[in-house]
Amino acid sequence: DRQKLIKTVKEFFEFRLLEGTIKLYADDIIYIETELHKNVFYTEKGTFQIYKKLDELENELKDMGFVRAHLSFLVNMKYITKISSYVMTLTTGKKIPVPKARYAQVKREYMLYKGEE
Repeated sequence: DRQKLIKTVKEFFEFRLLEGTIKLYADDIIYIETELHKNVFYTEKGTFQIYKKLDELENELKDMGFVRAHLSFLVNMKYITKISSYVMTLTTGKKIPVPKARYAQVKREYMLYKGEE
């Protein structure tokens, strides 16, 4: 089952930063936000900026339990506490808008991830 597979795989990625290279476990990435042509990774270890397209990151991380909540946000579903009224709430308290056009798809992906569908 997909959820068990996602939860047992500890996949790490190596990213080039301005300051050098960093290895991050997909599990440790809470969400990624696009800001002024760069992507900011919000992780349990801090924030990191990289220059890579969010579309590319989405392709790399989609099988790791990530969902594209918005044009500017890629979210690790492990950290979602709820999705309602076009807003996704994370365990950190962060609220991420989910556009009406994406809402049904995002909610369905989250339900599949949680094993509720």
